Amino acid sequence: MITYRLPCDWEISLPDHWQGEYDRKSGQCVFYPENSDLTIRITPFHAEKDGIPAPAEVMEKAYRNTIPASAMERDANPYHLNGFTVKRYENAWEENHRTVHVIDVGYYAAGELLSISIWGTSKAACENCLDLLQTLRFKR
Repeated sequence: MITYRLPCDWEISLPDHWQGEYDRKSGQCVFYPENSDLTIRITPFHAEKDGIPAPAEVMEKAYRNTIPASAMERDANPYHLNGFTVKRYENAWEENHRTVHVIDVGYYAAGELLSISIWGTSKAACENCLDLLQTLRFKR
């Protein structure tokens, strides 16, 4: 496993054969195994004003605004992280004669939001990636 340090004091560990890069334009950390259409996109946010963190409700609203109306909320309890509330959604659609599956998981607390999207054409592969969320760490 390789541990990646993400912006805003987050870390995640992923298998050695995965590649990782930071897309400065979108602010996303993008991870993927070679020779696969599976992708994990992670976007960390920190929000405060005059040194006071934004309320958790504001961070939740910011996360929910990124979720398509067609996504279905799912049980997120297995992916909890101490000090954070977690929400999980699933969605799928047809694109170029293939089904694209997306699992969105959001962790939020006062001033902090970590948005994770797992993309792939195999629902099982996307679900298996959820186990990697057990390696998430917030280092602040």
